[in-house]
Amino acid sequence: MATSDENNLSESGKPKKTVSANPRLAEAQKRAAAIASGSGRKPTPPGLFFEEAWVELKKTTWPNRDVLVKSTTVVLALVIGVAIWVGLIDVISLHILNYNLFGQKPGN
Repeated sequence: MATSDENNLSESGKPKKTVSANPRLAEAQKRAAAIASGSGRKPTPPGLFFEEAWVELKKTTWPNRDVLVKSTTVVLALVIGVAIWVGLIDVISLHILNYNLFGQKPGN
């Protein structure tokens, strides 16, 4: 059974060349093939970099409001829970170390 990586290789083991109707995509694929082959390449101009980044951002599937609110709630609850846990461990270890190392009772 062939993997997706094997399907993208030509007979010689090099990546298959794909033809795209979009000239920007074709240029990006050409640069990607050059990187994969290890040959030298010119640095990407900043304008082209941001243009390609914008194209990729438009392809992104963004969460709807309901998913965003639920995810944010979970993250905040976990952060608060971990903060409380670390705070409790800190207070307990402080009391244990002060009593055992310095003979001081907590609160003195």
